[in-house]
Amino acid sequence: MSYARKKFDKEGPREPRPPEIRRKAVPEAKRRGSSSDQVEMDELAYSSRMVDWSPLGKLFFTLALLVVGLITDSIVVPMITFCIGLALMAYSTNMKLPPVILLAIGEAVLIMAIGCGLISILGDHSQEALLSGKILWFDMYMTQESLNQAWLVFFRAIAGVTLMLSFASSTPIPHLAQACRKLRMPKEIVEVVVLIYRYAFLLLERMLVMLKAAKCRLGYNGPVRTMRSYAGAMVGTFMFSMELAEKSESSLACRNYQGYFPVYNMPRNISWAWVLVTLAAAAALFVFGRDLVNWNDMAGLLSPLFGW
Repeated sequence: MSYARKKFDKEGPREPRPPEIRRKAVPEAKRRGSSSDQVEMDELAYSSRMVDWSPLGKLFFTLALLVVGLITDSIVVPMITFCIGLALMAYSTNMKLPPVILLAIGEAVLIMAIGCGLISILGDHSQEALLSGKILWFDMYMTQESLNQAWLVFFRAIAGVTLMLSFASSTPIPHLAQACRKLRMPKEIVEVVVLIYRYAFLLLERMLVMLKAAKCRLGYNGPVRTMRSYAGAMVGTFMFSMELAEKSESSLACRNYQGYFPVYNMPRNISWAWVLVTLAAAAALFVFGRDLVNWNDMAGLLSPLFGW
């Protein structure tokens, strides 16, 4: 007799758990089941602590800091804007982001790291080299100026990612559309922005499903098969996008869509306080980076570690 049978004869049948206990035992993600990434992003934006802030004010503040970080040569300003964007993102969402956004951030950081690495090793041969050699088909020639420029570009890019992500994670798409209308943008552009947001997540979700299916079929066993798997996923996503566009056009026509998504809960308008705070912060960062701390010597900072 098996152990399970002996235990059943000794203890008797178990009492069924109450429904509320069974519901608690099921994870939140499984109970939601088919919750898409778009729904997660909408929930994230509507639950943000910054959702009641003026969308035009947040956009103006974000763009002002980005412009200041681009026009100043000091690396300190992009570092400060990166910290500001990170603090706003932490305050807005407690750093709880959907997996698809984390994947996009990781890919963006990887692309930025590769691009800045190429900038650092393609220095001017007329200057003294910190490192030289050959990597694959590249002639590596890293100079102090190229390394400093690479770090400056990297911090500018990562600061832009954190600032824009803090804005996107706290601004629902109807608020963004209303802000675009207040900026007198053409209604066709606003319509395209809203439609892309509503349907881009479906395409991304379908592509991830295809890549996972290829992985289950050992589709990444070798470089040739890997390229075929990615190519098949891209072609399949394109075909699905055509089918989705046809079905979406019919569904929007059945709902009497006239190129405008109404906003029933209007966001706040931009106030003079937003304008004054944004201009003051941008001016302070510009003066701080140009006159007070005009420093951009990452090579000197890293020289004790690498013995340059």
